[in-house]
Amino acid sequence: MAQPKKHRWLLLATIAAYCLIGVEIIIMISPFALYFYSVYGPVLEFFSASPYLSWTTEFFLPHMTFPNDPVILALSYLQILLPVGLVLFFSAAIPLYYGRFTGKGVVQMSFYARIRHPQYLFLALSGFGLLLYWPRFIILVMYVTMLFVYYLLARNEEWRMTQEAPGRYEAYMTDTPMFLPGEPGGRIYRLLFGWIQPKWLGIFTVYCLSLVCCVGLALGIRNYTIKQLPAVQVEDMTVLPVFPRPAAEVRTLYEKVASASQVKPFLQGETGANLVYVLPGDFFLTAIITDEDRRFSEDIIERFPEVLEWHQHKFKGGLGKFFRIFYNFFRTLGKVETDYHIERFVFVRVSDAQDHPARPRDIFRLGMARKPVLLVDMDADDQRIVSIIIPSGKHKWGAMPMPSF
Repeated sequence: MAQPKKHRWLLLATIAAYCLIGVEIIIMISPFALYFYSVYGPVLEFFSASPYLSWTTEFFLPHMTFPNDPVILALSYLQILLPVGLVLFFSAAIPLYYGRFTGKGVVQMSFYARIRHPQYLFLALSGFGLLLYWPRFIILVMYVTMLFVYYLLARNEEWRMTQEAPGRYEAYMTDTPMFLPGEPGGRIYRLLFGWIQPKWLGIFTVYCLSLVCCVGLALGIRNYTIKQLPAVQVEDMTVLPVFPRPAAEVRTLYEKVASASQVKPFLQGETGANLVYVLPGDFFLTAIITDEDRRFSEDIIERFPEVLEWHQHKFKGGLGKFFRIFYNFFRTLGKVETDYHIERFVFVRVSDAQDHPARPRDIFRLGMARKPVLLVDMDADDQRIVSIIIPSGKHKWGAMPMPSF
């Protein structure tokens, strides 16, 4: 029996929306980024402009900075679930389609001997890894939604199987749990929400409560993350190194830059900067903060001569060059130590919805606008100011919301 159209549309619409958001981190570093963000960017900008939805475009875990915290590190290690879940998903497809093609009816081999819907379970694991890899709140909402869509699709498939293999599939359902051994989810549902009738109303109630709890948990993780950032407060300026460094060293570096005769006039002007990122000149996530190009040290250029050409022609094809960079990186991994010759300071103006400069305690608050206003490069060896640049006020992807920490 054909799957009802409404269920197919539900599956396709949800997967399309989740994939559009979820592959952001993959697409943004590829030659297709320009085309991708021409579609996706306006969506995020629309959400970001709404006082009620702007929080959905924010991140609840660090992506641009690397705090040395055991909890955050443990969560980052769970990103491995993204490829592991995909491998398991395709592995579960083998016995399923083997059984279908050979006409064996109800498949009860391999993973299907333990649970009825291993593919949905493995997709959920992969999605969780993706969520931790690019942790926007909007992806969290879509992830929770997809979990419930998987449940509904699984129930619809079971109804179809009871029509195709009456009696045999009911026995299989009786002996085999749905997603997890012992079916803890079903037991909890029956205990807390089994009294709600009709059942669809109970499921919808659980969905709403799950969203609230997951968003609340993510907000708690976000607040914890902000407290673990290696930020240093120097008067009204929040100084945030992207890699952990001693606070005294960060303070000394900033004061050296801020007091330089070439820089002081800019900071005393109308830039309104209240946050400054400290990063290596060739930091690989520079494009998230500003549209200025990275400064590559001599050893990097020697190892990857194609990197300069790639950055000059990133949207003019060059897919082979793009992948060759990663090939050369892994080929020489561990042979050459990274040597950052330039300390880069990106000054940012953080403001609220009324365009008032944010106070230090509100720098990382949800819904804040962030605009790069000054970029200063300093020689790491002799602390000489190498360049001062007034950026356009946007990052490489325009005005689309990007990680704030």
